[in-house]
Order: sequence, then C-alpha cells, then structure tokens
Amino acid sequence: RMLALGSLLATSLVLPAPTPSPRLSRAQPSMSAAAGVEPSLDQLYADIAAAQPAQQAAYEAWLDSGAVDTADLVAQAAAQGCKLDLKGGQLSYADDFTPVPLCFDFIYCRHGKTTGNTEPRVYQGYVDEPNNALNEIGRGQAEEAADKLDALGVTPDLVVLSPLSRATDTGMAWVRRDKEREKVTETWEEAAEMHFGSWDNVMVKDLDKENMCHLFYLTQNVVVTAPKPYVRPSDGTEFEAESFVTMLTRMRRMLDKLNDRLAPLAAERKAAGKAAPLVVMYGHSMAGAGLSVLTGNGKVVDGKTYLGFDGKYIMPNATPVYLHKCKQ
Repeated sequence: RMLALGSLLATSLVLPAPTPSPRLSRAQPSMSAAAGVEPSLDQLYADIAAAQPAQQAAYEAWLDSGAVDTADLVAQAAAQGCKLDLKGGQLSYADDFTPVPLCFDFIYCRHGKTTGNTEPRVYQGYVDEPNNALNEIGRGQAEEAADKLDALGVTPDLVVLSPLSRATDTGMAWVRRDKEREKVTETWEEAAEMHFGSWDNVMVKDLDKENMCHLFYLTQNVVVTAPKPYVRPSDGTEFEAESFVTMLTRMRRMLDKLNDRLAPLAAERKAAGKAAPLVVMYGHSMAGAGLSVLTGNGKVVDGKTYLGFDGKYIMPNATPVYLHKCKQ
C-alpha cells in the first residue's frame, strides 16, 4: 500500500472527468433556474447525480454505436493485470495481478492546489492555462511537500517533472533547494495528466447533466472518452482525449522506460550492497492513480471489488507517497 510521507493534511478534491457522450451540450437549466432562482452549486451537483440512469443509458448507447474499440480496451486492461467490466465501465485487479516490478524506489507527488480544482471545479487534464497554475494555497502546499521530503533526507537519482506548470512548479519548490537535485531533474512528456479532450477546462456544473462524462467520478468509469480533442487557446494545437484505460497504458510505458534507464545503476548498487536508486516524480491525480494501480496500490471502492480513483479516492494535493520501495 502507499506509504504517506507525513500526515495527510491536504483535503481530497473531486477531480472532473472526461465526457465521452457524442454530444457537447452544456447543462440544461434546473427547475429552480427556470423559475428565476439561480440554483446553488450543491443543487446542480445533486441534479447531476440524480441523472445517473440517463448517463448510464448514454454510455451504453455510445458503446453500442461502435465509436470505441471495446476489445482493444479490454486487452489493454488485461495487459496490466486488470479486468474491465465494459457494461459498468469499472476496472478491477485480476486474480493473478502482480505489481509492475521496479528496480528503483519510487516517490510520487501530485501538484498543489489550483483554481481549476477549486469549486466550481473544471475538468483539469492536459491543460496549462492560467486557471491551471498553482494558486496561493497550492504554492504553500508545494513548499510543505518540499519540507516533508527534506525531513526524510532522501537523495534522488532522478527527479521527473510533468511538463504541465502546476506539477513543474510544485516539484521545483523542492528541486531548487539543492543544486545537486537540479542536475538530476528532467521533464518527461509521459508524466503529464490524463487528456480529457474537449471537456478539459470546462466546469463540471456546466455540462449536460445527462452526459456520460459524469460517470467518470460518480461510478469510477474508466472507459468514457471525450468525442473531440482539446484545442489549446494559445496556438490552436489539438490534443486527443484519453480514457483512463489508455492513460494507464501510457503510465506503464513510462515505468518500463524508467526501469530501462535505471537498471544498470540498480545492478551496480545491488552488487555493492547499497540501496536501490530513487526516483521522485511530480505529477497529477489521474496519472498518479494509474501509477498506483500498476504498483499494486490501487484503492478498492468501499463495498465493491472495482478500483476507485476520483472523488474520495483521489490522491491528495502535494503529498509525497512511496509507490514502491525495493527490498534490501
């Protein structure tokens, strides 16, 4: 299981999710809004939760439409030792699951708080606009995370930063405290957050309450995928959407790359009777959830057998955790 470094002071935040329904309609006005009374955020979220049957129907219609290669998604999940329930969209560990073998110790830290994951929250994935940067609270959290790592006295052999500024800035709060750390710090595109496509930076409350995107956080659906790409405002570059399953595959490739990179050093250290290399990575909630699943730290939903990654199961902001520690 994940070992929290210090007390978990950060409050879990519900991260928005991708909306894979073919339609991109925004939320319809509630009864209170129609009566001329602006509904509260709690009421809007309650209306969304109550519409879950319609969301599920939209999801099942989407599966039946052939818009997604379901066989490929099942195969991708199986390749990571997981079972995919297509009807419900949930992921669970297979009976023969084994964590990805790593030759290095691995500490992971999600970025600090941003405006984007402060209510009313947005789908915050592969986006780097002003509202996705660390806010004042997040900058303070970054320093607190750095304090926790300093208290451990760890010396990293490699620090990996997501290219998105909220993660980079959280990591640099620790890296810049030691010139030696700067020498082993790299930015990896693979470490970026899940791509939510056309729902990125859209407020959850503003999406149609019957849109299947809401199943991502309401039922931990790992299949739903936005039908259109995210278009970066600064230059018009398009970024295709991912499902949680396809993001999980990307995280596995990154772990394999890290293993290949550190295997020689790990062998050298082992032969000398020394500790395994240490990788410290700064990233995101969904990317971190994927890595947690792969390393055997996935969180099983209360009373269920499938895995949770959002809502109460989300990785807290700016809290370093050991996802793997090699046996000495």
